[in-house]
Amino acid sequence: MDSKLAEQMTDVTKKVLDSMLRLQEINDRTVQNLAKQQLEVAGSCMSAGVKQIRKISGAKDVKEAMVDQADMASELGELMIGHAKQAMETLTQSKLELNELVEKNLKAFLAMSKAGKE
Repeated sequence: MDSKLAEQMTDVTKKVLDSMLRLQEINDRTVQNLAKQQLEVAGSCMSAGVKQIRKISGAKDVKEAMVDQADMASELGELMIGHAKQAMETLTQSKLELNELVEKNLKAFLAMSKAGKE
């Protein structure tokens, strides 16, 4: 009986550690992807700012400068929406992987629980 209990405890410990490692992998990848996306956003904003300064400095009058400003705001808005969608895709993928991990662990736990009763 003691060896069976020790074997079960070893198995449970291994499964918990495996799950923790998988969780860490998911978290690491998610954080890396989001950090990369944040750098892209920062680069996009800087590029848009430089482009805006160049356009405005070349404007012939206030009306042209305002039109340029409106165009740049629209372009930047579309860019930000694209970045937001990319971030949501990353987070959605992580959520799916975490749900899969939880379901897998729950099934394993229930199977172990049933095996322990027999």
